[in-house]
Amino acid sequence: MNIGVVIIVTFMFFAVVGGMAFAVYKQLKKTDPQNFDTSISDDITTAQEFLPFKDIRDGVIDLGGHNYRAILECSSTNYNLKTDKEKEIIEASFQRFVNSLTFPIVFFIQTKILDNSKILEKLKEDIDVAITNHPQMEEYAKIYFREMSNLSDYIGNNKQKKKYIIVPYNEAVNLGRLSDKEKYEYSVKEVRQRASIIAEQLASVGVKAKVLDTKELVELVYSTYHKDNFIHYENIVNGEHLALIVQGEKNPEENLTNDMKMDWILYEAQTRIRNEITNKDIPDTLKKEYEKAVQVLDKLRDEYGAYYKN
Repeated sequence: MNIGVVIIVTFMFFAVVGGMAFAVYKQLKKTDPQNFDTSISDDITTAQEFLPFKDIRDGVIDLGGHNYRAILECSSTNYNLKTDKEKEIIEASFQRFVNSLTFPIVFFIQTKILDNSKILEKLKEDIDVAITNHPQMEEYAKIYFREMSNLSDYIGNNKQKKKYIIVPYNEAVNLGRLSDKEKYEYSVKEVRQRASIIAEQLASVGVKAKVLDTKELVELVYSTYHKDNFIHYENIVNGEHLALIVQGEKNPEENLTNDMKMDWILYEAQTRIRNEITNKDIPDTLKKEYEKAVQVLDKLRDEYGAYYKN
């Protein structure tokens, strides 16, 4: 055989094999979850491209490339208050739980500033009802509300710590001829089933676990980026962040009396003091002085009527 023909055939063989290997490599790269973390890219043009996930819906986080995550929120166990016998049982149960896993999981602990605005709002509504039914309790109710408003200062801690377990499902790429929609539906079912199994297994350790729904996942992700004002996640869930124009048929200021306006002004002053001063890291002596100012404003608000609205 002509040597030139042999060389050409050999060259073509290696070219074909190399091309096939390169094609396989490109396909594998597409399924690598790290390729969807665009938060470290230099060519980001929108906020959405910065986020290291594609979407949050149906109770799972879609990382792209048919990779999904479900998350469980876990309660705490007072391990140090248990007897030695109880500690041994807990350790054995947890060891059995870990050994039973057939897929990786991630433990995630999040610490953020406690926002008790909604709790206080609900408490104020309950107090108003109680005062209406029992007017003689008004002074006690006001004192109770002020004490609850300063609860974080009394206990010396305004932080909230929550524990989570992140459950992955990355096997959808191996589902063969299924369509993308079918792969998605199957993956969502599988990853949530995995999370449910883990929740059942943790019950034997004395840990209550809850699989987060879509709204709770949005809150968790949003609070990871915005720990100081994470309550605004609700605007994302209900779509208000997409509204360019907001219209209202009524102007709430039209029917306000002077006393109501005064209460409104004093309330805004209280809110600004709490959000812009006392919630920051300042010396305790200064924080107490500013809280006294908030209490004085609260007394002034009581003098101008029972009007109260956030």
